[in-house]
Amino acid sequence: MALLGRLLGAIPLKIWLALIGTGVVGVGGWFAWQEYRTALTDAAAARQALDAAQAENAQRQLVIDALWQNAQRLEEQRQQLNDTKADLERTASNRLTRLRELIHENAELRAWAGTRLPDAVIRLRERPAVTGAADYRQALRDAQPMQPPRERTDD
Repeated sequence: MALLGRLLGAIPLKIWLALIGTGVVGVGGWFAWQEYRTALTDAAAARQALDAAQAENAQRQLVIDALWQNAQRLEEQRQQLNDTKADLERTASNRLTRLRELIHENAELRAWAGTRLPDAVIRLRERPAVTGAADYRQALRDAQPMQPPRERTDD
């Protein structure tokens, strides 16, 4: 141990300071290099997260655009239906008004309008309410004949 102490004591202070300074700089450089590697890894992870977020955002924007276009198309269709409905209501109203005018003006037509419809016509208008495709199909199967069945006469 004494020999080591003598050897270490024989090294001048400037060299000790240079060695210590070199060690401190080396350790500091190593820590800086480790921080740099960590920063590069963090930057790469952040870039991947940014890319994933941008891709997800682009996908969401496509969905939003498609929904917006669909909403605009539906609104145009709704407007067309409203216009068609208004035209049909106007036509029906004009026809009803014209029928009332004709009934009011024409005595023969007024007398005909007041008569009872024939039984065959009344049966045509008597049917159960149909509330769907299955009910409609069943109503067609169960349809009553327009004319009551006549008795066959053998001549």
